Amino acid sequence: MELHRGRERRGRAQNVLGCMYQSGDGLPRDYRKAVNCFREAAKLGDSNGQYNLGRIYQRGMEASLNCQKAAKWFHMAALQGHGKAQYRLGVLYEKGIGVPQNLKEALKWKSMAAEQGEARAQNHLGVKYATGNGVRKNYRNAYMWLCLAAMQGNRQASKNIDILIEKMTPEQLSDAKQLVEEWRPKT
Repeated sequence: MELHRGRERRGRAQNVLGCMYQSGDGLPRDYRKAVNCFREAAKLGDSNGQYNLGRIYQRGMEASLNCQKAAKWFHMAALQGHGKAQYRLGVLYEKGIGVPQNLKEALKWKSMAAEQGEARAQNHLGVKYATGNGVRKNYRNAYMWLCLAAMQGNRQASKNIDILIEKMTPEQLSDAKQLVEEWRPKT
């Protein structure tokens, strides 16, 4: 038990150190050292380290572009419940980048991210429900997801709400507002 906790702490520490090297916050900016720290954190099972390493491979700036490795690290973090990693993994599946295109898998991961409060995923899911693209059209659910994203400052969700409201009945809108009040993120 204590050994596991020590591994967890080392993973977290390596991720923090990687962030410091990447941003130059408190240490000289050094992308090579940042990548090494994120890699160590990821190998120790730290979901933030796995996510950060995935972002590095996805961007191809600090390390060579490798979307298959990005997908691998996002997947590992996503399995631990990392909302941003779940969203990014969903994007990769949706576009078929680094993984075979699979819209069902994309929706699964983006839905998990939305349930945890990831605003971009919530906006995406709201649009899906509004259009019936990949899910059964449901304006109440669309409004709920869009509203939750907008409350976090997602501007696109705010624009999408304005368009959606014109299509909703007063009863649907009332029910949707109730859903927003009752919603709690899953962690």
